[in-house]
Amino acid sequence: MIQKIHSEFAIFRDDNYPFLAGGNKARKMMALHKTIEDNKYNAIVTTGGIQSNHCRVTALYCHKYNLDCTLVLHGDEEAFLTESGNAKIIRNTSTNIIFSEPDEISFNMDSAIDSYKTRGFNPFYLYGGGHTLEGTKAYIDVIEELLDEDYVPDYIFIANGTGSTHAGLLCGLAKFKLKTKVIGISVGRTKSRAEQVVESFCVELCEKYNITNKIGKIEVNDTFLCGGYGKYNDEIDTISKYSLSDHNIFLDTTYTGKTFYGMKKYIEQNAIKGKILFWYTGGIYNYLAR
Repeated sequence: MIQKIHSEFAIFRDDNYPFLAGGNKARKMMALHKTIEDNKYNAIVTTGGIQSNHCRVTALYCHKYNLDCTLVLHGDEEAFLTESGNAKIIRNTSTNIIFSEPDEISFNMDSAIDSYKTRGFNPFYLYGGGHTLEGTKAYIDVIEELLDEDYVPDYIFIANGTGSTHAGLLCGLAKFKLKTKVIGISVGRTKSRAEQVVESFCVELCEKYNITNKIGKIEVNDTFLCGGYGKYNDEIDTISKYSLSDHNIFLDTTYTGKTFYGMKKYIEQNAIKGKILFWYTGGIYNYLAR
């Protein structure tokens, strides 16, 4: 759904996606549903932070469809056990939790997969952030929603984390021969690394789904990181605090608030003109956890 603020600015409300509490991670997870069913997977192992939207979605999906679930979480265990937001939602499912140091995540995920296989399960290894071809194809397909609403922006601003949503949008725009520019605001990675990941995923997507039109320029801006993932400045904090009254959406300081801040600064610094679409991937649960 597109929320039109005025003639030159609108918000794509991915938070209104009607499954698994909404957001871009929910859209990606449901895009995997057929693959999981067709291959008769009965357990999922994935990873993320203690307030991960992706982990919340995976836990809800497994609970809903009666799959076993193991989350390898990084972050403070005590905070996970007491905080609200995504952490509380995860706690209220039948999910197995393994707390891990960042450099031991791969080992712990592999161990969880091996444990499932030993016990006769058919587990699915899901990369952090829902980084899959199927999930990213959902963002090729979602471009049709823009066309259905007869809305083609000149610019889309998107949070760039794992890069898969960004890549899907680029490929979708190419598929439908649209000239919209996509600007990724990095929430954690350097510009070079983020753009490399998006480019690599675009190549895979185009080959897999037979997209032959030229992909638009890959652009990720990393000048608003404020020191790294999860870090923010006073301006982002203010944007987040007053986001519901000012913009009718919840902007969290890790993802959407940082992206909104970066978008505003980018527009000012580059004197951007035209129809601008802010791709709101969701933020209420991280907002409420603070």
